[in-house]
Amino acid sequence: MSDQPFQDPRAGAPPEHAPGAEPRCLLALSTSTAWCSVALRQRAPGGVRRAFLGEHAGQDHSRLVLVMARRLLSEAGLGFADLDAIGFDSGPGTFTGLRIGCGIAQGLGFALDLPLVPVSSLEALAQQSGASLALAAIDARMNEVYCSAYRMVDGDPRPLDPVRVLPPAAALGHLLDCLERGGERADPGGAVAIGDTASRHPELGEALRGRGLRVIDDAWPRADAVAEVAALRFAQGRAVPASEAAPLYVRDKVALDVAEQQRLRQARDSR
Repeated sequence: MSDQPFQDPRAGAPPEHAPGAEPRCLLALSTSTAWCSVALRQRAPGGVRRAFLGEHAGQDHSRLVLVMARRLLSEAGLGFADLDAIGFDSGPGTFTGLRIGCGIAQGLGFALDLPLVPVSSLEALAQQSGASLALAAIDARMNEVYCSAYRMVDGDPRPLDPVRVLPPAAALGHLLDCLERGGERADPGGAVAIGDTASRHPELGEALRGRGLRVIDDAWPRADAVAEVAALRFAQGRAVPASEAAPLYVRDKVALDVAEQQRLRQARDSR
């Protein structure tokens, strides 16, 4: 967490919600994976101040997320009433985590009459990568991967393709196609693969490294990255009312049936 003290976000700030301006005080939540994190981003006269809390939550997001938010606000000398907007990790990710994150963001939005800014979990990973081109992928269970690619433009992750859910082999082909369309197939030095799929699906990680890509493994969408993207989206006029916020599930199936589980086990045993 930043050790710089927060300042009153109202002091010396431009008029409220000025067109094209970032929010003065934004709270961001990320609950799409087994990790739970919260970030506070304040635009103050001396620059942007940031604070962050995160921990492995398992399935305890609903208890932790508001505790973390209150702690960050308290340490900043602020309250929920000082917020201008709420960013949240809309997914894809675990169904339960997405429902919790979106539900809490909506509850705060309704209670405080604040706009919400949905940010894809893969957009957050792209922002975290620090690369000019990010191939973002996270495990989707059921032997599938959520994936997409992003060209970074002034800190803004611009998608090269919609988020997809694919088997690992198909995800590899899709990401390599995105790499070529991103103009970095011949020299992938400016591209990074980021997420948790290299450890969950080793063949995917090995293939990406074999193409000369740097692979950032065991990465999870962080609320501080959500906050950075959400601030840009807010300035672009892409905040939404709480009533319109929704998770990005990508697929609507939660688990394999018995026959599908058996086929998956057989495929793993045959490797």
